[in-house]
Amino acid sequence: MSTAQYGMVIDLRSCTGCQTCVISCKTANEVPEEGFWSHVIDYYEGETYIASEVDGKVDMKFRSTLCNHCANPACVAACPTGAMHKSEETGIVSVDQDICIGCNTCGNTCPYEVPVLQEERCVMGKCNLCAGRLDQGKDPFCVQACPTRIRKVGQISDPESEVSKLIAEHNAQPYKPENDTSPSVYYILP
Repeated sequence: MSTAQYGMVIDLRSCTGCQTCVISCKTANEVPEEGFWSHVIDYYEGETYIASEVDGKVDMKFRSTLCNHCANPACVAACPTGAMHKSEETGIVSVDQDICIGCNTCGNTCPYEVPVLQEERCVMGKCNLCAGRLDQGKDPFCVQACPTRIRKVGQISDPESEVSKLIAEHNAQPYKPENDTSPSVYYILP
């Protein structure tokens, strides 16, 4: 079990669905082919960019998603080679592409459908919360690029951290909390 757990808080009250997080992640991490490690989906789980009717009113809200860096990641438990692993120091879930065999077991097991097969190299890929940038005291690319500054990253295992305080203050919730993976990405709901 990790001694620290990094996570993220995303304030959906101000998400415009602009996809800057998606594009900055893809380009900065050189995500190959048609793969994406971040997505923008419709908050109401309908078709993205098509207005929904909520309480008799037209509404359009968005949820940006990424790997949840779960406390109990199903992808890590299912990986037959140990390529998918969780850092003991940070709680960040990553894939070692040098030992990954591209079997997609992690992708099929993840309840959030996060790991993606990079077919050209036959390995899995996914968000690693820009761990190298965090090590340098920098924000992940998606946090840095967000024009509305709705993303905060930090140690959710530290009750005094900014992210932990935001979670408590706004009763932030994980996406699909019914999964027993204990996601580490929380959302301030609209």
